[in-house]
Amino acid sequence: MTAAKLIEVTLAMAWSPGMAPGEEPARIVFRIAIDGQGQPDAAAWLADPDPWPARYEAPGKPPLGGDVTHDEDGWSLRFFAESTAPPDAPMHRIRHLGMPRPGEVLTIREPSGAEAAWRVVGIG
Repeated sequence: MTAAKLIEVTLAMAWSPGMAPGEEPARIVFRIAIDGQGQPDAAAWLADPDPWPARYEAPGKPPLGGDVTHDEDGWSLRFFAESTAPPDAPMHRIRHLGMPRPGEVLTIREPSGAEAAWRVVGIG
């Protein structure tokens, strides 16, 4: 059982160098705890014995499960292909994750170094 109260954040890809015009956007869904100021709660992440789940949903492909991670550089997401063990999964770094609100645009740096813009489309 998760020790922290988690909220679900849903992102839809708003822009990526490889995204074709009119292409259905991929989605990322992840769960985080929020502190009293509305910021992601690093202390809750450290104290929680359970991983905080994440999921990558690309159109026409099966979803990839994953998790939320935190370190001295900030927040990241990892997604696991069947052949990838969780500790070996590459990081997708969330740049400047502040108070997630619908309509806000986040930048996520992929393991390749490419950056994409993701719009917050749901909080719950």
